[in-house]
Amino acid sequence: MSSSPPTRSTLVHSEDELADNRNSGELMRAHSKKRLLPYSPPDWATGLQGIPNVRIELSTKNTPIQKWHLPGIPDGFEVYIKRDDLTGCSLSGNKARKLEFLLAEALDKGNDTLIGCGQINSNLCRALACAGRELGFNCHLLMRPNAENTGEFPSEGNAAMIQLVGANVHLVPPTATSYERDYLPKMKALSSHLRSHSKMSPYLVPVAGTSPVGLFGPIECFEEMRQQGVLEEFSDLVVTSGGTSAGFCIGNYLTGQKMKLHGMVAFKDTAFFHRQTNDLLHSVGLQDSVHSEDLITMVEGVAGRGYGLSTDEELEFIQDVATHTGIFLDPIYTGKVAFHMIRRLRTSPESFRGNKILFYNSGSVLGLLDGRTRDFLKSKKTNNKIHDWTCDDLRFPVSN
Repeated sequence: MSSSPPTRSTLVHSEDELADNRNSGELMRAHSKKRLLPYSPPDWATGLQGIPNVRIELSTKNTPIQKWHLPGIPDGFEVYIKRDDLTGCSLSGNKARKLEFLLAEALDKGNDTLIGCGQINSNLCRALACAGRELGFNCHLLMRPNAENTGEFPSEGNAAMIQLVGANVHLVPPTATSYERDYLPKMKALSSHLRSHSKMSPYLVPVAGTSPVGLFGPIECFEEMRQQGVLEEFSDLVVTSGGTSAGFCIGNYLTGQKMKLHGMVAFKDTAFFHRQTNDLLHSVGLQDSVHSEDLITMVEGVAGRGYGLSTDEELEFIQDVATHTGIFLDPIYTGKVAFHMIRRLRTSPESFRGNKILFYNSGSVLGLLDGRTRDFLKSKKTNNKIHDWTCDDLRFPVSN
């Protein structure tokens, strides 16, 4: 993989093509700008600082909360699931909620290009590319390949969607793990290049969409759950640690901390997420009244083999959940979080405030289609339910 800076020939085509793309994008963004809505936060959040002025509808709201008959739940506990895997098709997952505020800001400011970043199977990058195309933005993504496909870009899962909508992908080294050190300098360099060579106006979207503006996505999600009665119904809320859990921390705190929050650390570590949450608390003016450590219990040991890597036991669990409940978990986040939630219910039941648990399903099923599930299913020698009845005989083949 070349380490040389991007050149005009790699990022800009003919002047006619550039003009056609710009005119088409301008028209789409003009129509999209009419979709901007003035934003007012929930009553309990009106005292926060940095409240966005606008939002744009990108996702399906009021995703259901359902009882979840997970295999392995110990006696005495009930588990329910908040189905944010149903926020939409191309935008399924919690990222759509953050993008409603981030892309509204980009439209409102008159930006024409989005620059994002993430791992090669990133839900955020896929959602950003799809939403960006819908609204008329150009999209550039700095993406980190896995060690096994360095220099290549797969055509499966989220990566396939990114290619289908025509986003520009710039591969960075597989060692890139820090947003501030590895991604942000290149995002700024790309932004400068696009401004000077292509007269574009880029908007930078931080990793996972986690920012003071994107924070209002999960804040609105918490208000949606409040209206669905979760504060009266549930003792505990289990969520992947990150920007979404930070928004839930704020919502839970400002509504009386009626639930205990469990942040499942599927990558990085506890210190990272407490620091990130405290930074977000500071951004909305809560730094003097409360700290992350007071609001959420971070649970480590969830990452398993590491970010984006699965064990056979985790994949077996994901299949068991799908077989028993018809609900799909993704192998990067929610599969690991649910797996370790069940383990924690068994081994540390005292760590939960009560016995009625709400699991926040933030993920996209596209994570299941990145190749690992295919390879896992091919390797299985038991529970094969593919039967051969290709003959013309109408008698059911009993041997199957």
